[in-house]
Amino acid sequence: KARPYVEKAGAQFTTVVDEGNLLGQLYGFKAIPNGFLIDEEGVLCYKQLGGFDIRKPETASVVDQWISAPRLDESLLLDEVELGPEHSQANEHFRQGQSLYKQGKVPEALDEWRKGTALEPDNLIIRKQIWAVENPGRFYDGNVDYAWQKEQMAEGR
Repeated sequence: KARPYVEKAGAQFTTVVDEGNLLGQLYGFKAIPNGFLIDEEGVLCYKQLGGFDIRKPETASVVDQWISAPRLDESLLLDEVELGPEHSQANEHFRQGQSLYKQGKVPEALDEWRKGTALEPDNLIIRKQIWAVENPGRFYDGNVDYAWQKEQMAEGR
């Protein structure tokens, strides 16, 4: 589902879709899009959790600086996020839901994802998966409807 957006953006860099949210578990994020700049030796030089948008001048500036000199100023690095045990448990429900979804068991997948959001209500990766399955037109018919997503959050859905 991400390919049309990557192609439209004309991305000249590797992009990945983490269907199992393994990176969310490893790096402690609960929302996307995120940006990670990793050098040729595999060293994480920069990360921005949530809101990474190359169209923003401040983001483009960081990427341009990193391309010129892959060692960024330490002030650009974000603090680590402290996560409780519920993060791992929520991600396990996410992965179980993904497996069920791929098997065509949509109601069961939604149940698993809802268990994950019950454990970690601010996990937007899981919440948006539910929304995308239940409301595909808000995600896949042109632009993503961010205003609608904000309404859903305000209403506690």
